[in-house]
This record gives sequence, structure tokens and C-alpha cells, in this order.
Amino acid sequence: MILEIATQQFLWVANAAVGAFLLVLLVMRKNYRLFPAFSLYVLVNFTAGVVAFFVYHRWGFSSLYSWRIAWGMQGIAISARALAVAELCRHLLKRYRGIWALAWRILLPCTALVFVYSIVAATHVWGLAPLASERALELSIAAVVVGVLLLTRYYEVQVNATDRLIAAGFCLYSCFCVLNDTILESYLRRYVVLWNLLRMLAFLASQLIWIWALRNSQTRAVSEEEPLPLGVHKSVAPLVNLHLRSLSDCLSQLRSSKGPRH
Repeated sequence: MILEIATQQFLWVANAAVGAFLLVLLVMRKNYRLFPAFSLYVLVNFTAGVVAFFVYHRWGFSSLYSWRIAWGMQGIAISARALAVAELCRHLLKRYRGIWALAWRILLPCTALVFVYSIVAATHVWGLAPLASERALELSIAAVVVGVLLLTRYYEVQVNATDRLIAAGFCLYSCFCVLNDTILESYLRRYVVLWNLLRMLAFLASQLIWIWALRNSQTRAVSEEEPLPLGVHKSVAPLVNLHLRSLSDCLSQLRSSKGPRH
């Protein structure tokens, strides 16, 4: 028991120190300008950790007051992480308006279905309702990250190393939280201490990934791609126009075939 408490305190201090370093890094490298929602999430999570430390120190781990504050802060942190994930998705696909329009139309309903299914499939015990809600949100976040990465892979969208590592950190932590919460729901009393330790360890790993991703100042090109040379444009344009006319004819025939029948 003493070893578990010492390990928990060590991981708590380590997460706070790494989180503070990540905040300083975001400010010094001016990456908060490029990732404002992500920077807000890091700040919210660091603040929540500090508040939780004083709350547990004042009222203890078993206090109902501490339990309510802890889950309230966890809800705020998950909401901030959802905004950061949305920002990441926009970074990945904003240069491709068609793919971005398709992506949010696919991912939003899928995420809603995952969230609803996770809530319905959860154990209907009032005391475990916050745990079930958190697991549903974490699973939804993981589904969004995996889904957008699959879309970038399918459409051969170039993803820089920074965005890829940030996405990996989000996916790692969310997937681990889903697994961890599922085990906790089944083995509540026997697993609760280990659940907390593994959770802090997973978040520490994610923060280290983000520090590595943001170790340098990031810039995102805002200029459009260079136009094709005139000779290449003249040779390609007729072929593109021919394909567009063929596509238009096919769509017109399809629309006519589906017209009203008498």
C-alpha cells in the first residue's frame, strides 16, 4: 500500500512537471498561435491536476466532495480535449474543402452512434454513470482520430510529423482510457488503485509524445500551391474538360432514368 501511494505521488508530480514544461514549450516556441485549442487543453488539464491535488489533500480520496469535484474537472478536461481534436482534424483537412466536407459528414454521425452505443451498453448503475459517460466520450474521441487518419490515408493527404504525433498522443490516451474504464467497471474495488496509476502513466506518455512533436516552432503554409507550367496546363486541361463532360453526361442520364414514371 505504501509503495502504491508513493508511486501515485511520483506520477502525479511527474505529470504536473511535464505538463508545465509542455505549456512553457508552447509559449516559447509560439506554437500556441497554431494550436490554440490544444494549448487551452494543456492549460485546463494542468490546472485540473493542481486543483485535484489540493482537493485530495484537504478532503481525502474517499470524500464525496472530492469525488464530485474530480469528475467535474474531468468532464471539463475531456471537453477541452474534444475541441483540440476538432482543431487537429481541421488542420489535417482544411486545405481540401471537399474532403473536409465529406469527413465531418461521415465522422459526426459515426461519433454520435459510438457515443450512444457506449452509453446504452454500459452497466446501468448510478454510481458508475460518470465512468460510463467518460468511456463513451473517450471512445468517440478515439473514433474521430482514427477516422480522420484513415481518410487522410485513403485520399493520400500529406500529414506532417507534428500533426501525426499529436494525433497519436490523443489516440493513445483515449484508447487506453476506454480499456482502463472497462476493466474498472467490472473489478471496481480491486482495480481502482491500479486504474489511477495506469491512467497517469498513459497520460504521461501522451504528454512526452506531444513535447517531442512541438519541440520546434511550427509554421503552416498559407500560400496556395504553385500553378502548373503553361505547357503542362495546355496539355492537361483538354483531358480534364473531356472527363468533366463525360461525368456530366453520366449524371444527366442517371437523373433522367430516375425521373417520374407514368
